[in-house]
Amino acid sequence: MSHHFTVWVVAGPAGCGKTTTAKELCKVFDAPYVEGDSLHTGLNITKMENNIPLSDADREPWLKSIVPKCFDVAEIADKPKGKHYCVVTCSALKKKYRDIIRQSARALRDQRGISIGVHFIFLTANEEVLIDRVHSRKDHYMKDSMVESQLIIQELPSISEQVDSITVHVDGKTPEQVLTEIRREIKNFD
Repeated sequence: MSHHFTVWVVAGPAGCGKTTTAKELCKVFDAPYVEGDSLHTGLNITKMENNIPLSDADREPWLKSIVPKCFDVAEIADKPKGKHYCVVTCSALKKKYRDIIRQSARALRDQRGISIGVHFIFLTANEEVLIDRVHSRKDHYMKDSMVESQLIIQELPSISEQVDSITVHVDGKTPEQVLTEIRREIKNFD
């Protein structure tokens, strides 16, 4: 068996529970965690702090950096052959953003010559829940006023994306219930 590397992208709008869910998934997969927001440029963060939505051009380099960063953090080359994972948070709100991440995985696979896959766990909730959660955060650059702009552009994974994506509605669910649902769903992918 050779190396097989899978990146689990926990996606969705601000306030949906990406970080909480991702950290729990790291325990499930015994995998490192990458906070996707930490990969944004300083300019992107400044824009978001000032309630300026990012353009697709702002996002593209960030999206392209996610899988390579996960690969580096997971240190695959130093591990025995077999299955290895990384869990990353990234809003990935549009299909074309998820496609950029998929394309970067294919490019890295071709460059490194090992099997690299990407799966998306898209979390969603109603606007009031998201705004309330974002509003209650301390010391985070994402403001609750940005939730509306994210929901305007949000595209839930389509039927064609079901080969590598699941959608979980988190309204009224505890983090444990969300994780239980995810664990049940992801058995189809691994």
